[in-house]
Amino acid sequence: MKNKKNRGIKPLLITTLVIILLSNTPPAQYFLLENYHYRNKDSSFSFSEEPAQAIDFKVAEKRWQRFKDSNPNKDQILYRTFRIKPWQFWEWWQYIAHTERFTLPYLEDEKK
Repeated sequence: MKNKKNRGIKPLLITTLVIILLSNTPPAQYFLLENYHYRNKDSSFSFSEEPAQAIDFKVAEKRWQRFKDSNPNKDQILYRTFRIKPWQFWEWWQYIAHTERFTLPYLEDEKK
């Protein structure tokens, strides 16, 4: 009886791992990735990543630095306006590879 149970669990586990791994590859992420939005508290700076157009977090950092340099009197803290959703397994690679994006403080988006 135990052998039959184990035979069913192993393929299910392997299938689940394959789905998680494949969903975290670049071709799948092109379709699955969320658009990430950032802004400062007074909304004088806002930025949205557009992965399909290669406008990613590195671009956001450069634009944010340029904004801070030219606006020293404005709010100097960058916030993410998206929630972290660990149950979305297709985002796990993003959490690992781009931790700087997810360690920004969270600020509720005004548009919602």
